Amino acid sequence: MREKELLRTALKKMAKDRTEESQQLDDLRSCQTLLTDETYLRARRLFAFYPIAGEVNIHPILSDALEHKLLALPTTLDNGELHFRIVEDFSTLRRGSFGICEPIEGLTVTPTADDLMLVPALAYTRQGQRLGRGKGYYDRYLALHALVPTVGMCRGYQLLESLPNQGWDRPVDRVLCEGIFY
Repeated sequence: MREKELLRTALKKMAKDRTEESQQLDDLRSCQTLLTDETYLRARRLFAFYPIAGEVNIHPILSDALEHKLLALPTTLDNGELHFRIVEDFSTLRRGSFGICEPIEGLTVTPTADDLMLVPALAYTRQGQRLGRGKGYYDRYLALHALVPTVGMCRGYQLLESLPNQGWDRPVDRVLCEGIFY
């Protein structure tokens, strides 16, 4: 666990050392790649996240999903649970307990094999291992909803050769970095 905390600290510092402007082209390339991917095109609903600093800017994907699919974004509960609610308009989002934009209203839904989930993380490996922020929200959620196809999106400095792994850590099916799927 100590190894994960040291890695999280290093990755957060790396994110602060980079400007969002320097990442825009790579983020856009990844968004364009996902928007033309068969898994995305077939999905009837997109379970995603509203990006915060240091995460890939997926706003083009969120906007496309809002227009062409059903979009669900997470809400975190005090008991450590994650729920996804349908979002029909970004104006209904409010900053939650972690400073992340969350839906304050909307139908709560659960993902199926016909959907797609984008999973946030501080880092990934090419094999889909992920390093989250340490609260375990997504690990617990993915353990309960293992049939939904998952994609992790990251920037080049966040794609690592290996990550410390505990038995409860849940990988994603595919990783998308700088426009390339792994």
